[in-house]
Amino acid sequence: MKLNLSTRIVCPACNDSSFTAKYEATYLYSYSIDSNAPGLKNDEEFLPFLFDNRKLLESRQYIECNVCGSRYLCSFNEGNRGVDLIILQKAIRSYYVSNPEFLG
Repeated sequence: MKLNLSTRIVCPACNDSSFTAKYEATYLYSYSIDSNAPGLKNDEEFLPFLFDNRKLLESRQYIECNVCGSRYLCSFNEGNRGVDLIILQKAIRSYYVSNPEFLG
């Protein structure tokens, strides 16, 4: 399947051009349990559960067709400042090939 590098992206499944970019993530939050008042980290007020850390466990970014619901994986959050049209078109094209090439 060959994509036309036009000014819009088109869903190969339904030929619509209405998409939503989505970012799903699972985080693990940890809290220090400090029941003393004042405690180890509770200098000013008593907070029995004090936020300690947040760790990203997994994430998935994709664009989804608003008409048929087809999803196309792409990366639009890490290392760039937005969504590039060519990146999105390659994400859609890679859905139909076994070894996608995102660079070039």
